[in-house]
Amino acid sequence: MNNPTLTLTDASAKIVRRTCPKCNNVRETPDVICPDCGNFLQSVNRIRLIGAFLVIVGFALLGFMIWFALWMLNAVAQTGKSAYHGSPSQTAFIVFVVGLVILISLNAAAAGIWQIVFGRRSKALMITMAILGIGFLAAGFAAFLSK
Repeated sequence: MNNPTLTLTDASAKIVRRTCPKCNNVRETPDVICPDCGNFLQSVNRIRLIGAFLVIVGFALLGFMIWFALWMLNAVAQTGKSAYHGSPSQTAFIVFVVGLVILISLNAAAAGIWQIVFGRRSKALMITMAILGIGFLAAGFAAFLSK
């Protein structure tokens, strides 16, 4: 009669610090659904782990884009010897896209730092990321239409 396996109710009885991504409430509870809005709660530790991943990816992307920008600057500055033969409007578009990706990487790193420190997501940084992403897609669509 002594059953060593855990049932679903025993496993879910563990009290964990959780946050609701919709209403931003942070509480220590065994529940997995927010009592206020009905959305799924997320573990604060999981949000912090995702934040660390965002910091690493954000800074790695930032480092790569800075390297790429310096490489492009060197390629454009070497007139006559350069393999780059783009027009001024193409160069301006490349600078715009590189700048946009740098802003996206900085936003990702900032969002990750926020998640590590506070254990929840920042809606303002998420909205900023969505706007930058839409700008990136719009720039690509504009480049596609200009051909």
